[in-house]
Amino acid sequence: MFVKFISRSFIGKNVGGAHSLVRCLRVEPSPIFHWNSRITSYIKKRDITSARKLFEEMPQKNAVTWNCMISGYIKNGMIREARELFDSMPVKNVVSWTAMLSGYAKNGNLEEAKGLFDLVEKKNVACWNSMISGYLSCGRIEEGRALFDAMPVKNDVSWATMIEGYFKYGRVDEAESLFIEASSKSVLLCNAMLAGYSDTMHSDKSCDLFVRMSNRDVISWTCMIKCFLRVGEIDRARRFFEQMPEKDIVAWTVMIKGYLDHKNIECAQELFAKMPHKDTVAWNSMISGFIQNGKLQNAVDLFMTMPKRNTVSWNLILLGYIQQADITTAHEFFEGIPIKDETSWNTLISGYQTEEALNLYVQMLSDGFKPGQGTLTVVISVCGVLALQGWGRAMHVFVVKSGFENDSKVMSSLISMYSRCGFISEASQVFKPMETHDIAVWNAMIVAKAHHCSAKEALDIFHRMIRGGCKPDHVTFLVLLSACSHSGLVNEGLECFKLMERWNLNPKAEHLACMIDLLGRSGLIAEAFALVNQFPVDLPAYAWEALLSACSIHENYELSDLIAEKILGFQSRDAGMCVLQSNIYSARGMWKEAEYTRTRIKQNQLMKEQGCSWIDINGSVSGFSYKDCSHMRSK
Repeated sequence: MFVKFISRSFIGKNVGGAHSLVRCLRVEPSPIFHWNSRITSYIKKRDITSARKLFEEMPQKNAVTWNCMISGYIKNGMIREARELFDSMPVKNVVSWTAMLSGYAKNGNLEEAKGLFDLVEKKNVACWNSMISGYLSCGRIEEGRALFDAMPVKNDVSWATMIEGYFKYGRVDEAESLFIEASSKSVLLCNAMLAGYSDTMHSDKSCDLFVRMSNRDVISWTCMIKCFLRVGEIDRARRFFEQMPEKDIVAWTVMIKGYLDHKNIECAQELFAKMPHKDTVAWNSMISGFIQNGKLQNAVDLFMTMPKRNTVSWNLILLGYIQQADITTAHEFFEGIPIKDETSWNTLISGYQTEEALNLYVQMLSDGFKPGQGTLTVVISVCGVLALQGWGRAMHVFVVKSGFENDSKVMSSLISMYSRCGFISEASQVFKPMETHDIAVWNAMIVAKAHHCSAKEALDIFHRMIRGGCKPDHVTFLVLLSACSHSGLVNEGLECFKLMERWNLNPKAEHLACMIDLLGRSGLIAEAFALVNQFPVDLPAYAWEALLSACSIHENYELSDLIAEKILGFQSRDAGMCVLQSNIYSARGMWKEAEYTRTRIKQNQLMKEQGCSWIDINGSVSGFSYKDCSHMRSK
C-alpha cells in the first residue's frame, strides 16, 4: 500500500504529497550517511589524510564507508594503502572487489589483479569487465580476448570494452568481426563502433553505420561530430550538430573545441555565446582554446567573467603564463589559487627547467601533498633535462617504494632521464622487467637508443613493438626518422615514412623536416625538394636551413636559388640562414650578394641563439655559456 501511494504520488506529479509522507514518517539520513559524505568530500579535495582520520574516528562503519575509503586511495594512486584497507575489511561486497580489481588494472599491476580475481568466489560481470579492461589498457589484447571468451555471461559493456580495445591498438578488422558476432546491436555497442571509427579516422565507415542504426542517442550524434572534426571536415561536423534532434552540454563543448583545435576562434566564440547552458567544463574548454592559440589575454578576460571557477580554471591560466615564459607572473598567480591540487604544482614545476623545480618539489612535499603520477613524471623529466643523475636515482627509489614501478608514464620518464644522463644500460634495466609496455614506454626506449647513436637498435625495438600489438604514433615515427637521418639510413628512413600511411598517420611538418634532412645529407636534394612540394605543410625554418645546407655541401646552386626565393619571407629574421646564404654566394663568387646578406644581418641586429651548459656541484646546479664570468665562483 505504501509503495503504491508513493508511485501514484510521483506518477501523478503529486511530489508534495510524497514529501509530506516522508516528513510524517520522519525518514532522516542515518549518521553514517553524514560521515560518509564528509569522507567523500575530503577525497574530492584530494585530502586523503583528513579522510582517513575521519574514517578512524567513526563509531560505526558500513560497506559504503570502506568502499569509499578504498576508492579514495585508488584515485590518489595509493594502491598499497588501498590493498591494506581492503584486506582488513570485515565483510567485502561486489563493489569492494571490483574497485580493488579496477585499481590494480588501471595501475598496470596485472599480476596482482589476476591473483585477486582468482580469489573472488562469486564473480559478477563487473569483475570480469574490470579484468578485461586492465589487460586491454596494458596492451595485452590476446589475454583480454581469452578472458572475454571465457566469460559465462556477457553484457553490452563486455562487448563494448573488447571492441574499444581492438580499436585502441588499430585492429579495426577484429573490432568489426566482434561487432558482427554480437547478437544484440544495442546503441551502446554501435556507439563503441562509432567512437572507434572516429579515433581511427574512418569517417566513411562511421557514416554507413550511423545510417543503419535503428536507434540513435545524443552520444551517437556526438561521435559523428568528433569523427568529422578529426578528419578536418569542420563544415560537415557543424551541419550534423545543427541537425541533432537534442543537444547536450557535451555536444556543444565538442563542437566548440573542434573549432578551437582548428584555430577558428571566431566560430568558437559565436557558438559559445549561443550555448544555452554553460557548465564549468564548457567555460574551461573555451579558456583552454584561447591558451592553445596563444591568446592568453582573451583567456584571462574570460576567466574573470566566469560565474564559478574550479581548480582546473585556475590551472589553465597558470599554464598560459608558463607557456608565455612569464614565470614571475605565473608564480604570483599560483600563490593566489584558493585550492591547489597536484596539477597546480606540476604546472608550476614544469615552468622551471632549473634547480628551482626541485626546490618547489620539496616545498610541495612539506605542504602535505603526496606526489602522484603527474608530479613524479614532471620532476623526473626535470632531472633528465638538467642531467642530475643523483636526484634521478633518488626519485627512482621513491617510485619503487610508492608502487609506481608499473606506471607507464612514470617509468617512461625514468627511461628518458637515464638516457639523458648517459646511462643507456640503466634505461634498458628499467624497460625490461616491466609487466606491460604501452606506447609511451616503447617511445621512451626508442628515443633512448636513437639518442645514443643506435639507430638500428631503435628500429629493432620498433619492430618488436609492432609484433607486440602496440600501435605507433607520430612521436614514434619522428624519433625513427631522426635516428635514420643522423645515421645515414636512407632506405630504412624511406620505409618508415611509407609506414605512416599504413597506420593512418598524416606526416606533420616535423616528419617532413626529418625526411628533408635525411635526403639532403645523402645528396638526394632534388628528391627532398620534391617532397616539400608534395605536402602543403608550413615547414619550420630549420627544415629549410637543412635543405639550403645540403645545397651548399653538394654545390647544387640552381636549387639553392629556388629555395632562397621560397624562404625570402622569414629568411631575413633567421641569422643562421642568412649566414648560410651568404656563404653560398661567396662560394659562387657572387661577392655583392654575399656582402648585402651580411649587411642585412648587422642592420637587423640578428644573432644566433647562444648555447649553454650546466654543472652539478654538491647538489647545486649552475648554468654557464661561452666566456661567461657571471658566476660567483668563476675565475
